[in-house]
Amino acid sequence: MKKWLLFASVICLVFIIAACGANTTKEDNKEANTTAADSGASASDLVITASNWKFDQEEYKIKAGETVNLKLDSVDGMHGLQIKKTDYSIDNGKTVAVNISEPGTYDMICSRPCGAGHVQMKAKLVVE
Repeated sequence: MKKWLLFASVICLVFIIAACGANTTKEDNKEANTTAADSGASASDLVITASNWKFDQEEYKIKAGETVNLKLDSVDGMHGLQIKKTDYSIDNGKTVAVNISEPGTYDMICSRPCGAGHVQMKAKLVVE
């Protein structure tokens, strides 16, 4: 009985590690790339790069009322992005047209459990 419990625990750990360490190639990103909305107005682009337990910047800035094509690229592991106090959520390799009219500072978090440092994976979106 103890052997089966140990075996099941090891299998679960392997799946968790495999999910956290998965990596995508540029070809994978091209296939699942853009879901940006066409608002009819020109939009600027902002790429957020996620790696193991951090984003490439602590703070990102956009203008209030301006549509920004926000893209999430993961270089290590699989990550997602959620902008708190909004309905915006972005999966790895996807682009979403974001338009926030209310100025302020919005917390951004990783929306996919990515391992030991997942809880600390945060950044700020400053809407000016």
